Amino acid sequence: MDSFTQLDGNLLIGIQHALNADWLTPIMKLITYMGEAGIFWIILCLVLIILKKTRRLGIICALSLLFTFIICNLIIKPTVDRVRPWVTFQMVNAMLPPPGDASFPSGHSANSMAPAWAFFLATMPVKTSAGRSYDRVRCLGWRGEGASPQVMHRLGIAAVVLAVLIGISRLYLGMHYPSDVVCGLLIGMIVATIVYWVILKIEDNRGLLGSQLPKNPEKTK
Repeated sequence: MDSFTQLDGNLLIGIQHALNADWLTPIMKLITYMGEAGIFWIILCLVLIILKKTRRLGIICALSLLFTFIICNLIIKPTVDRVRPWVTFQMVNAMLPPPGDASFPSGHSANSMAPAWAFFLATMPVKTSAGRSYDRVRCLGWRGEGASPQVMHRLGIAAVVLAVLIGISRLYLGMHYPSDVVCGLLIGMIVATIVYWVILKIEDNRGLLGSQLPKNPEKTK
């Protein structure tokens, strides 16, 4: 066993020992189930896409989730093929049945953070000479009809917090090493940032998603 795995395993054991409580276990299981198979986040993306005032936002979140799933679950996991922590460390308490796939990175963490971070980025107030302004945020909906960026940004912050809690729940329940969760969260953030940046660049040349008219850079940048 290499020194990094030893450190990773000991840190996980310490986290489980410090946080373990009978009343907290069902809460952590509920939180982790919110990231199971990405169902919660898929439903969120679909709801955002269905609603006209959040359709552009929903597309950004959905693309972030899709590409993160491909990179994390279909490429990195089988390539690295890291065994689950309880296989190597007997002191790790696995509180859920074996998932059946590799440990690195945490799919729950990556696939939760990707749409959550995209949600956060797309609703973030734009920096201006007078400070940050929600008036300069690009339309979140379709054909100029969008939801309030200020309200949606608060929901975006809540989504990011939930994604982090899902990652913590994976540690509490013994499903992943800390490095699995941290890297999963980072992968979700990086992919979402790239997707959002690419969409902005496309919009700069072709106009906002769902808009029949070219974007006015002075109003929507």
